[in-house]
Amino acid sequence: MYLCDYHMHSHNSTDGQNSVMELCQRAVELGLKEVAITDHFEPVKGNEGYKQYNPKWYFIDVLKARVVFKYTLKIKLGIELGQPHLYSKYSIKLIEEYPYDYVLGSAHNLPGDVDLGTIDYSNADIKYYSKEYLRQLKKLAQWNQFDCIGHLDLPKRYAAVYGISISLMEYYEDVEEVLKILIRNGKGIEINTSGLRQHSKACLPSLDIVKLFKDLGGEVLTVGSDAHRADEVGEGIQEGIELAKAAGFKYITVFNNRKPEWKDNQYLNLK
Repeated sequence: MYLCDYHMHSHNSTDGQNSVMELCQRAVELGLKEVAITDHFEPVKGNEGYKQYNPKWYFIDVLKARVVFKYTLKIKLGIELGQPHLYSKYSIKLIEEYPYDYVLGSAHNLPGDVDLGTIDYSNADIKYYSKEYLRQLKKLAQWNQFDCIGHLDLPKRYAAVYGISISLMEYYEDVEEVLKILIRNGKGIEINTSGLRQHSKACLPSLDIVKLFKDLGGEVLTVGSDAHRADEVGEGIQEGIELAKAAGFKYITVFNNRKPEWKDNQYLNLK
């Protein structure tokens, strides 16, 4: 099984708790073959350039780790862009200036910088927020300057804290529209395994969405733990791969210089 973790955050993210070196050391201990360090670039009004993220420091950290782990781990240069369609100028400038291997596009906030993680779902209009989130995913998909969309049913993560279950498949046509745009543009989704260790106890997205993506013709699929600490690296990756299999995928995707490569369980390049 080709084990890789394509979503993790170092101390180059404001919420990351370990260095790139420490994350990679943990990956090697677990027998992972490849990782992508996808630190946050999260623009908001008044901080459109997101000064908390310093790409030069990030690149130095990753290049140092590549030297140390040259023979034991592939380390890809990644970035997680938060709602880049809302701050397109700054997001495009970043990914054009620096040679990332992998760009993850996520919708953490709704317009007006409304953080999905700060909503009180016990008193919220679930349908409104679900539909608005899907509307933003559609705009993100149309923006099309990323490689995969991250944790596609993110509201599920936060609503579960309140004991509330959200399934975006209740809005099937909206989900289908987003997936068709991604597929038409040759983009992908990730299986984010963070939900397995959180209240939702499920990957993001769940099997039904991943299977729909496959049935519609989707080909690009990564798996990531969304680790913010070294002890979270690799968590749920095998479960994520099994979910991919259950959805009909015979491979997972990795990236090099923004170009996808497909790996099956026998370490073979399928495409």
